Amino acid sequence: MKQYKKSAPMALISAVVIVFGMTAKQADSRVMTNVAPDLSGEELRAVVVEDFETSQITTEINGDGWYAETNPKKYEKAETEAKLKRKDPVLTLEMKFIPGGPNDLMPEEWSVTDKGKTKEKVLGVKFKFRYPGPNVVNLLVPKEVDWKNKKPYLRMNYATGKEEQERGLQLPGKAKAISLWVHGRGNPYELEAWIEDYRGDTHILRFGSVDFVGWRPMKAYIPANIPQTSESYPQIRASRITRLVLRAQTNHHYEELITDTYFFFDQIKCLTDTYEVNFDGQDLHDLFDGNEKK
Repeated sequence: MKQYKKSAPMALISAVVIVFGMTAKQADSRVMTNVAPDLSGEELRAVVVEDFETSQITTEINGDGWYAETNPKKYEKAETEAKLKRKDPVLTLEMKFIPGGPNDLMPEEWSVTDKGKTKEKVLGVKFKFRYPGPNVVNLLVPKEVDWKNKKPYLRMNYATGKEEQERGLQLPGKAKAISLWVHGRGNPYELEAWIEDYRGDTHILRFGSVDFVGWRPMKAYIPANIPQTSESYPQIRASRITRLVLRAQTNHHYEELITDTYFFFDQIKCLTDTYEVNFDGQDLHDLFDGNEKK
């Protein structure tokens, strides 16, 4: 009976396999500390990031609130009022909050962002273009607020050298998908959401056609290659929605592209993993900066 002795390389490989097998059973955390991770390395939840209940609408690009703009742009000034009405490519552009909502949308009783607990308002937009074509309506979101402490979130503007509050709906944790309710009237448009990661790169998520009648929930998945984590603490680096985009489908009859068009939106949510590794002394930086927690 032959006996086979395990060589040194084979023993080394076996040890690596055993160690890898033990590591794979641990919580998935890239930030390793001397304290074992929490019970789970994943904490999936659906989080409401906008419910339109307390938001504002602004008519100034630098204002804080939802802001509508078009491409081609609407004429704001002309030599005469008659010339403005005759040549303005956008005959109507209006946005407002109105009472309403989809019957299937229930209030969020245990919302971690305090949004979605009441359901009374929706965001409506009305527009009309003079000419058919690849027309676009951009709905720019309000200025960014930290989803945890509800305070203005400042980012460095390297053009001015100052920290500024920019537009953005912050997505908690490592976001995996975005959903929202859309009410259409059968107008031929596509819906997009523009996402900016923590490095400043913009990614376009396509929900698809909104050429339907009535309320419908829509969703778009966030690609795994969008960076949302870092090697240092805090590991999670939040992305943000910067705008919703309605883009005309130009393969339709031109009459459908130059009529009064209405769209309504309600409750934007994200499916996200809000897990963050906890360790002894993780809040010391707050004490250092004078932000003592209660």
